[in-house]
Amino acid sequence: DTGRNGVGDMRNDCSNWCNIRGAGAGLASAAVQNSSVVDAFFWLKTPGESDGCTSILPDGSTCARFDSMCSSSDSIGSTPTEPRAPEAGKWFDFQVKQLAANAKLQSVTAPSTASFVVV
Repeated sequence: DTGRNGVGDMRNDCSNWCNIRGAGAGLASAAVQNSSVVDAFFWLKTPGESDGCTSILPDGSTCARFDSMCSSSDSIGSTPTEPRAPEAGKWFDFQVKQLAANAKLQSVTAPSTASFVVV
């Protein structure tokens, strides 16, 4: 999924996945030619759709579908200075503006063959 991987090392913990602070959109969906390793770059989720809600929704009500991963130290809304996140799949304006501001949409050359290091 390249829809949110335009910024590397944006997380304190790689297991955190919900509305990650500092994320940026990555390469747009496209087929890859001349590679035996990569078939395509693909945005699996529409940039701007919330991954999940903060325990309190933007309207002040309680989120019935709250997942504790959405309050991780890397999640937007886990600090008091950030907006609260809406339910999964709902438009998250703050997040889409962050994804656009941090976007890295340049094309890259996919590896033509796999390379592995045996230790």
